[in-house]
Amino acid sequence: MKRLLALLAVPAVIGLAAPAYAGPPPVPDGDDGAFLSALHQAGFTFANPEAAVGAGRAVCSCLNNGESGLELVHDVKTHNPGMDMEMASNFAMLSAKYYCPHQLSKA
Repeated sequence: MKRLLALLAVPAVIGLAAPAYAGPPPVPDGDDGAFLSALHQAGFTFANPEAAVGAGRAVCSCLNNGESGLELVHDVKTHNPGMDMEMASNFAMLSAKYYCPHQLSKA
């Protein structure tokens, strides 16, 4: 319960930029509306829903291209200074749940 209250008290700006690749990676497919709703329920705030969706899809692009979970969480935190590691981890897990659930089974 304390974790949920902490998440609700800390606003986060989602600004993870998609990494550059030699060839275009496959675009993760998912339910944008459900993802945004899940972010709201977890206490994440963002000014631009399209940027939040883009960040969620970028998480899966990174995972699909072989980035480890720990590297990914660190990247999310680095690109979003308002997040701590727990929030970055929660964002990455929600992203994977809605855009690349097959990545969750690799944990």
